[in-house]
Amino acid sequence: MQRGPSHSGPFGLACTSCFQSKSKCVARPDGDGCQRCHRLNKQCHPSDSIRRRTITKKPNSNARIAELESKLNSLVSQLQSRNVLGGEVTQQQAPPEPSSQLTVTTSARPLNTVDTVENEAQDGDHTEDDDDASVVGWNGSPDPVAMSELLDPSVPEAEAETLLSTFRSRMLHHLAFVDLPAELTAHQLRYDKPFLFRAIVCVASHSTREKAARSKELKRAIYEAMLEDENEASADRMDLLLGLLIYIAWGWEHVLNRCSLSRLMMQAMSLAGEMRLNKPIPQDAQMVAPFTPGPNTWPATTDATTTRDFLERQRAVLGCFVLSSVVSAYFGQIDALRWTPQMENGLAAISTNHECQTDAAFALQVRLQLLAQKTVQIHQQHMEQGQAASETAALPALLSLATLQSQLQELQTSISRGLLQRELIVAHINSTELIISETIYAVNAMVPIIVSQFARITSTRLGGTTSGTPPGRERSRSLWQCVRAIEAGTAALLALSPSDFAGVSFVQWAQLARSLAVLHHLTATIEDPSWDRAAVRAVVDTPVLLDQVAEKLGSAAAAAAAEYGSGGNDDDDDDVFIQLARTVRAFRAELTGGAAREHRAAAEVNAAWERSRVYGGGGATGTVPRQPVGIADIFWTDVDMAGTS
Repeated sequence: MQRGPSHSGPFGLACTSCFQSKSKCVARPDGDGCQRCHRLNKQCHPSDSIRRRTITKKPNSNARIAELESKLNSLVSQLQSRNVLGGEVTQQQAPPEPSSQLTVTTSARPLNTVDTVENEAQDGDHTEDDDDASVVGWNGSPDPVAMSELLDPSVPEAEAETLLSTFRSRMLHHLAFVDLPAELTAHQLRYDKPFLFRAIVCVASHSTREKAARSKELKRAIYEAMLEDENEASADRMDLLLGLLIYIAWGWEHVLNRCSLSRLMMQAMSLAGEMRLNKPIPQDAQMVAPFTPGPNTWPATTDATTTRDFLERQRAVLGCFVLSSVVSAYFGQIDALRWTPQMENGLAAISTNHECQTDAAFALQVRLQLLAQKTVQIHQQHMEQGQAASETAALPALLSLATLQSQLQELQTSISRGLLQRELIVAHINSTELIISETIYAVNAMVPIIVSQFARITSTRLGGTTSGTPPGRERSRSLWQCVRAIEAGTAALLALSPSDFAGVSFVQWAQLARSLAVLHHLTATIEDPSWDRAAVRAVVDTPVLLDQVAEKLGSAAAAAAAEYGSGGNDDDDDDVFIQLARTVRAFRAELTGGAAREHRAAAEVNAAWERSRVYGGGGATGTVPRQPVGIADIFWTDVDMAGTS
């Protein structure tokens, strides 16, 4: 080593021993090695050959700075070309929060100034792997690649605005559990709530093939977020929940992919439980929290900083309740979200909110579905008793059903004429009336001896006969209530315009499918001595109603084709409404011309006869009425019409 006396070696010329120990390397006055090696009695070896490779790799800081600037410009240009960065976006379109500002991160450390870049360039330990770690992230995101996928840059701004407008005007009002103000742009929604944005883009897509592809990517993102992001913020989980509920309500997963909605619904209910939207934090969990590994997330999950955030949480949990109740009854695989006092308070807050125009109709839908869910619970409790069912057990059930029927009538009379989406509320009222009447008949069929007593108790409240009502006439009255509910409910849904019908949610489809299934049971398979099936067919004929439903489905598909230039003919197997129309027509043909259907109906009647004998009843004559025990006994019809068989 030829260095000046008593001076430390320049950068990159320290001896091997000093370089490894990161010590100052000072040459001896005689030029024979360094002072540290001489003091430690070590051999002093120059490191010129070892450090030369790094010096050659990093010739100067200016070249390193130019390289980083080139990479940064390339990334920014790519993002702008995909409309992820709104380089020409106006000030009104920009998100209100500074989270959309672009930052560059290298190995999780911000590079905000040129001085920092120079320090990195002068670091002798810098390797080529550090170059690959330079990425573009939003708001310091730890995973910028995943975030860019979540933002879905493949959707141009113009198309995103069109799809958001379509969802807001044609679909949302059918089940408005989210508030999308008119001033909210797709650009803002893309950054504020990326999952909700992707769900809306998916369900509002005009092309069914495009919708199927986007639904696949959306479900993949949802599954990854559910499994990996356990400690994400409450706002992120709310975004995930809203996107999941949107997809359940309008994604038509059970038609396009032949899958039950039960698994997706369970994930939504899990998110609502994690955020404690339906109940307060349990005291035991707060006590055990200090002993739980990981961060304590309770404060973040229950925080609602503004009135808007509070109402958003209430709409989300109420929408989760409505959808879970409908999915539970339709597929019969899960239980609905349990109603709690906290949800009752949230419903009261939504009912009194006048800033959002859709809240009044949505609150009515929630109350109607709550009555339907209570009816289902009464039916399930009574059926679980089985042979143990007696008059003492059936009388409280009938009284509870009478109370629910009275509450339904009060809700019906409270509807104002100027209420938005009145047809949807009327359809929901009749769907609830159908469920209550079904359950009353089922309980009466199991314990027919107390029918007269029940009629006397409820005559004043429900307008029935005052005394001496025979059991058969009371059962017939319940069945005729079912017929009237089916007639009015289906008429309200079929009165929607084709373009409006094309935006119905899964809730409206489930109501229509159940009405058709029960009507078929009342006109084809029920064998009650007091029931006249021919009289029912004179009022509402099942084949005629099926033709009307198929025609409405076809006109909805044609309206979409005329407006957006996609689908609209029976040869297109992809369109959701074309698939449903074809299935309804096939079901109608099977009803009117199949001998196999008659044999199957006879077999079901015999099975119902045997169940009635097991559960008891029949009176002195020994005549045992058959029982249409709700959706469980007619589920095969729902499955056929839903296209999931």
